Amino acid sequence: MEDSMDMDMSPLRPQNYLFRCELKANKDDHFKVDNDGNEHQLSSRTVSLGAGAKDELHIIKAEVMNYEGSPIKVTLATLKMSVQPTVSLGGFELTPPVVLQLKCGSGPVHISGQHLVAVEEDAESEDEEEEDVALLNEGDHEDDDDDDEDDDDFDNEEAEEKAPGK
Repeated sequence: MEDSMDMDMSPLRPQNYLFRCELKANKDDHFKVDNDGNEHQLSSRTVSLGAGAKDELHIIKAEVMNYEGSPIKVTLATLKMSVQPTVSLGGFELTPPVVLQLKCGSGPVHISGQHLVAVEEDAESEDEEEEDVALLNEGDHEDDDDDDEDDDDFDNEEAEEKAPGK
């Protein structure tokens, strides 16, 4: 039974896309994805104050859904130009939909990271891969035939050595 379940599940192929947004006072960024059946993640890497940012406190928050489906807000970074103008989040992963907000400060604040997508491989691409492997294997068999002929010669030499009276 387990084998039949494994056969139904298509392998996932990861795809990575760069992500960036700019936050300013009263300007949120909404990271949404289409309901395409693929798994999506927003991996936030860095949060930095822009060149024109004032030396004031900037608080950056993300609104996401928790495991129960309820919205929660988390602070991603608290930045000030003269103290800490940038922070590395090291791949803080959020599941869409995500709303990124500048709750305090005038900005600009730049957020960069990766949009990770796990795409199911379709049957056609699997068939193409199998055809490619079959073609490669056919090429290997031609070489194997040559090796078999050499093996036959080796066997004949061994037989002559073992034969008594020579």
